[in-house]
Amino acid sequence: MDENHRLAIEELVSRQVRDKRIPSISYALTDREGVLATGHVTHSGAERPLDERTLFRIGSLTKMFTAIGIMQLAERGMVDIDAPVSRYIPGFNPENPFRAKDGETSQPDITLRKLMSHTAGLVREAEAGHYLDDSNPPLAITVDGLKSSVLKADPHAGLMHYSNAGIAVAGAVIERVSGLAYDDYVRANILLPLGMDDTHFSLSADVSDRLAPASMWTISGDLAAPVFDLGGVPAGNVYSTVSDMTKFASCLLRGGFASDGSRVVSPASLETMWRPVGRRPAGYTGSLAGYGLGFGTGNVHGWKSIGHGGAVYGYASQLLVLPHAGLAALVFSTLDFSNQIADRLARRALQVGLAARKMGTMPKQEASHLPLSADHLTVMPGLYHAPGAGETVELRASEGRLYLMGEGVPLEVRHSGGESFIIDGRIYGPEADYPYLDLSYDLGSGTLTWKDKHWTRKPASGEPIPETLQPHLGVYGPAFNPTYLSYADGRLHCLIEYFCSHHCEPLTDGTYRMHGLLYEGETLELDAVDAIGRAGIRVGPMFLARKLAEQI
Repeated sequence: MDENHRLAIEELVSRQVRDKRIPSISYALTDREGVLATGHVTHSGAERPLDERTLFRIGSLTKMFTAIGIMQLAERGMVDIDAPVSRYIPGFNPENPFRAKDGETSQPDITLRKLMSHTAGLVREAEAGHYLDDSNPPLAITVDGLKSSVLKADPHAGLMHYSNAGIAVAGAVIERVSGLAYDDYVRANILLPLGMDDTHFSLSADVSDRLAPASMWTISGDLAAPVFDLGGVPAGNVYSTVSDMTKFASCLLRGGFASDGSRVVSPASLETMWRPVGRRPAGYTGSLAGYGLGFGTGNVHGWKSIGHGGAVYGYASQLLVLPHAGLAALVFSTLDFSNQIADRLARRALQVGLAARKMGTMPKQEASHLPLSADHLTVMPGLYHAPGAGETVELRASEGRLYLMGEGVPLEVRHSGGESFIIDGRIYGPEADYPYLDLSYDLGSGTLTWKDKHWTRKPASGEPIPETLQPHLGVYGPAFNPTYLSYADGRLHCLIEYFCSHHCEPLTDGTYRMHGLLYEGETLELDAVDAIGRAGIRVGPMFLARKLAEQI
């Protein structure tokens, strides 16, 4: 790849760092032989420069290691990925409340294939070692709590429901069958053969010192990301460098072989992992339309793609591999939930790489946005509803920017000219696999047009809060990631993981079904009490203690 193409990738990254105020983005483009382009771009005023020794939290990219570990054991005849998981973890038998509806079946409810493809119906997070748990319990404790859990979906339906808990169970199978701790197994069987000697499974003084600074964010400001080891390591608690992860990507491009020709995993196993298993639920808007075993599958510029994204407390990562084109792109962003930006940059870097090889054309330059006017920032904010839609959205101004609070997350609205606007922010933007990026607004009539609906201004609801809900509204969970229960527009709302809002559908007394981006379909339980008598709520199996006024 020549210098012009390398500079083109650098400029694509730099533009997003500036425009989205991202602390840093690190990237690499690689092929079977090694790195073609790499770099680190930091925002002005960054805490420190980044280099080849800088570490990042790779989040759910870890799931690819776990899946490869399972397939290695399958190749050796040590596991059957279609056998009941209880064969390897005695007593693992989650309750399937859907079985009676579909009649009896000889197929086991939970298998490794279903766990690795997220079609097992397990809850998203385990009771111990979940995303909001900083106690870092042993993997065995996490899995024990899932043995008798209740499934949230029928494992025989083939419908994908993302589950960190399920991948933790797959990691526990690796431990049981191999006789090694998960990190020891992955290190010996994947990392060492690939020369990935700077990839780590837990925090140490050295890891902490070399970890790229990252930020959490809300529309009112950014703050430093908390750093602690997560439980359920096989699902997402790995620290690595750009260099190490490009070695992994090159191995995938070589069909599972290390640079010395030794086999890490067979090409046949990779093909199995890259074959979609289940189907995405209705409304899915992610870029990897299919999911195999530990790998997402999709299409990038006409080429089959495989890979994974990751998100963990301030770090967003994306690995996209084009096995037939022989190229892979890796992006690490140090801003929480900026995965769509990481994905967009990985796709554009691949497009530059394809163009350099005469296998495609260069990406078009992104259109510039016009500044918002004073009228935009003063007239447009407010609540809006569409007749018959049963839905309310909000336009909110903050620090000179405009946000549409219409999907439970803040979608930044940018001006395209006249009455035309586009969503382009830290969540969604151009090229995102999201169908509602365009909107318009008539300042004269105060009408918002979005999702093929016309939304008109709605006065703030004067509806009183139900007496049964009033005592439960407030703040729950750990201080580093508080959860908020509120009441608005006639519904209970749960704001979790900083800005992901879910509206809550009543089920029975004190229980609700959550609807939103992260915890869709999970049960919210009020009046929950934990083992030591603390009052709080449960989201799925996660207990979140109530915060007293003096603790907030």
